[in-house]
Amino acid sequence: MDCLFLTRTARPRRLVYAVATAGALATLLGPGATTGAAASYEVWSCRDPAGAPVRSHDDAGGWRSGTYKTNVAGGFVLEDQCPRGASLNASLASTNVQPAGANLSWRFAAPPATSITSYEIEMDGFVRGVTDADGDFGDLVVVRDGEVDPNYDFRWHGYAGYGPVARDVRRWSGSPVGGFALFAACSGQIMPWSCEADGKAGVAAFSVYRSTVRLEDREAPAVIAPATGDAVTNSTWAGPTGISFGATDQGGGVYRMGIEVDGQVLSTVNLAGEPCRSWPGTERTFLAPKPCPSSVGGVSTFDTKDLPEGVHTVRVLVEDAAGNQATVYGPTTKRLRKTDPGPNNGTPAVDQAVIKAAWEGRESDLRSIKYDQQPVLRGQLLTAAGQPIRDAFVRVTITRDARNSPPFERESLTTNSEGRFRWRMPKGSSSRRIQLAYYQRVRDDQPVVIKTLRLQVAAGVTLGLSRKTARRGQSVRLRGTLRGRPLPKGGKVVELQARDPGGRWITFRTVRANGKGAFSSRYRFRNAGPARFQMRARVRRSGDYPYATGASPVRSIRIR
Repeated sequence: MDCLFLTRTARPRRLVYAVATAGALATLLGPGATTGAAASYEVWSCRDPAGAPVRSHDDAGGWRSGTYKTNVAGGFVLEDQCPRGASLNASLASTNVQPAGANLSWRFAAPPATSITSYEIEMDGFVRGVTDADGDFGDLVVVRDGEVDPNYDFRWHGYAGYGPVARDVRRWSGSPVGGFALFAACSGQIMPWSCEADGKAGVAAFSVYRSTVRLEDREAPAVIAPATGDAVTNSTWAGPTGISFGATDQGGGVYRMGIEVDGQVLSTVNLAGEPCRSWPGTERTFLAPKPCPSSVGGVSTFDTKDLPEGVHTVRVLVEDAAGNQATVYGPTTKRLRKTDPGPNNGTPAVDQAVIKAAWEGRESDLRSIKYDQQPVLRGQLLTAAGQPIRDAFVRVTITRDARNSPPFERESLTTNSEGRFRWRMPKGSSSRRIQLAYYQRVRDDQPVVIKTLRLQVAAGVTLGLSRKTARRGQSVRLRGTLRGRPLPKGGKVVELQARDPGGRWITFRTVRANGKGAFSSRYRFRNAGPARFQMRARVRRSGDYPYATGASPVRSIRIR
């Protein structure tokens, strides 16, 4: 229900007058409260919610002064003192006589494409009662556009001196209006008449110290330039992300951009400076009738630090001062990250790619080598359409073939102008799984494509014999070293083997290499020769040692 409230205190007369819905009554309880329906915003004029001076109008709307039938010789005051912390003032017949029907006004006009749904005025007022035979007196009224008596929102008419003023209650019915005005008029009962000058306040005067107006804006912004930029082209949003678009709005102006995640707006970015800023703690309280620009364009940046990580449905919105929204981009699916993934990786940087990689001279993804061999890995990075991706980093992650061995990343490979890359394995490499990965941006956490190769390396073992010949009863000392690292904490078991030349290897003893990989043992010959034996050390594959089964070079000894 819409109601009019008028109260009056002792001299000077301070009126607090409002036309409001029940929800808007919250504006009487304290500065900065916001109420009303969606698609509307609130404008404070002359003084802000904290009492500081603000302007009374802008180029699109607000308070404007007017005169009607006033004495051209003057005799009235009509001034805007709001910028200096005072008020909007009007005083009729203060120094010169004024003709019947003359009036002064301050009118609040809604900006184009908006209309007024409620208002509150804080003001002082005075009218002079009947003073002479003509019966001239003052008239002070508040009226909405297009309405006439008896539908004044407020009329203080012909009261004598500073006598009591009754409380006046009116109902607001019908549609929102484009403006309302306060009039100080010369009135009377006998025709013709005029209003004699009064050196104080004339026949009617008022001062508006502050007004709060709620404006309705039902038109959503129009997107006039399609969205482009990283937010559109990248499959992952991470850290500061740019999007370029153009939008216009005829009402309160283009206010801000919203980032919607799974149907809920979780982040907003203002698109203009003051006065396109809502009062602290409010959503839609502004200090100008048209607070925001009619059009915006160019690149705007939002940050994903406050958005949930993972894959989500997202949409970018543009919003006007009243809260009407239009879609700029989406809805679509994106992966969200809180941190910046860095610049694009390669040219072109794409979200669909192919890695072709193999061992040089081999077709298989698995290559088996002896210890200290250095095979070469070759590859090429291509888009899904087969175009080379140049100057891109291909991340290399290695996992050794040992129980609980953690993956580690080495220096990335860089593609040339044909998208090709090459890597020669270092000496002493262990058995490992090699993962090649391309990321669209250099610090992305999810790769676009992965290619995995295997390298199987035989354990490196050395063996030496203390003598090349021996007689029955003599001993030979066997010494050796495991070359590959890392070694198991408890040492590694080594098999010592022997055979007749060309025969089957027989393990005659097992020893354990120490923490430095060294091992040794003695063997006594119990049978007489002549005979020739071959000896070697063998290391078996195990879960605690990242090498395949390998053996030392063969050593020979002759028994005489």
